[in-house]
Amino acid sequence: MAKERTKVTKRGWLGRAGGLALVGGLIAAGLLWGGDLYRLLANREAMQAWVASLGAWGPVVTILLHILQVLLAPLPGQTVGLVAGYLYGPALGTLYSLIGVMLGSALAMGLAREFGRPLVGRLVGRERLARWDRIANRQGPVFFFLAFLLPFLPDDLLCFVVGLSPLPIPYMLVLAALGRLPGLWVASWLGAHATTLPWWGWVGIGVGGAALAALYARHRERLERSILWLIHRVAPGAGA
Repeated sequence: MAKERTKVTKRGWLGRAGGLALVGGLIAAGLLWGGDLYRLLANREAMQAWVASLGAWGPVVTILLHILQVLLAPLPGQTVGLVAGYLYGPALGTLYSLIGVMLGSALAMGLAREFGRPLVGRLVGRERLARWDRIANRQGPVFFFLAFLLPFLPDDLLCFVVGLSPLPIPYMLVLAALGRLPGLWVASWLGAHATTLPWWGWVGIGVGGAALAALYARHRERLERSILWLIHRVAPGAGA
């Protein structure tokens, strides 16, 4: 027992040290290169012209990144949405993000429905799958819609859970699109207005975002329980 507590304590200290190192690295990078990087990115017309020179490959890459984010989560989906908004504006950025996210969601649901729990367990982790499978067991469409709409819940993982359930995939994809659309639009809108902030403003946002990510990683289960409590308060019959 003492050894287990020591391991948990070490992991906690390592997580805090990693978070502090990330925040410190962002501050240092902002002080050293923030001005130059901002001047490069502030020339939005030049960046858009370069992307336009890629032809259809620009939107295709954006869509593919969203698909990979849903299936494998190699990078936060909000980051891809910000870039899409910056390059294409809020309308097209939201459209390309929505296409990518929905293709990824359809693949996640279809793969889970076709290949079942063993594949999903390898993709998302058996422990997380088991936990959310218990939470979402016998939940109806309203529950999943609110889970896609509200923050702090693993909506990508829930696509796999939907595929493992008897719920109709086409109907659930419509609810997923409606639930995710507001968040995608906000990310694209912020990306489209990125050049209106000074570089030090974005350094502050980056540091704040890293700190929030560290807090979320540390208190993830508590936040998820709070959002789930809110869902059942707002829609007591969500599991019907």
